[in-house]
Amino acid sequence: MQAKERRRKEKEELRQQILDVAMDIAANDGWQNVTIRKICEQIKYTAPVVYQYFESKEMILQSLRKDGFIKVFNLFEEVDKKYKAPEKRLFEYAITWWNFAIQHPEIYQVMFNLQGAICLQNESSTKINNTVMDYYHPAFKLINKKASRSEVYNLELTDNLIAIIHGFISMNMANKIKSGNDKALLVYKSALHRFIQSINDINK
Repeated sequence: MQAKERRRKEKEELRQQILDVAMDIAANDGWQNVTIRKICEQIKYTAPVVYQYFESKEMILQSLRKDGFIKVFNLFEEVDKKYKAPEKRLFEYAITWWNFAIQHPEIYQVMFNLQGAICLQNESSTKINNTVMDYYHPAFKLINKKASRSEVYNLELTDNLIAIIHGFISMNMANKIKSGNDKALLVYKSALHRFIQSINDINK
């Protein structure tokens, strides 16, 4: 049993090493320059060994994407435990995305096909991506009466929030914040507060 457990752990470690090396290459050279050959050169294994874990670069990206969303949703769960007010939850979900993108830029790029990290949406990634609405929708329904009655309107609010979140993050990654990247988080928070306040005002 000990030998079997050791082998399982070694396989998990090698799998993670492949993912880590892929992200390191992407951080230095961009995702478009990540190849199985380059990964093999760095981990000192032949391609057939890597293919035991990932059939292609695409599968590496799919794995990173799925892992990224799981990490974010676990953080969302922590937000829900800490905050009860729906307005605060929406704000903190958005801050969670910002912090995640700052701390894990290569994974974030894969999650949203940025910086050359192009991989197709499959059924699994589409399902977990859509799970974001399981967090946003209940909050919108508590804040806004129309959102509680209309699923279409709830989706419109979700689209607006997603545009603010990922638009700002993408601009910040590309150094496109006109007021300066040093003020990016402040401007982002201000936009979030204005949006949340605007949908709150509809109830008054």
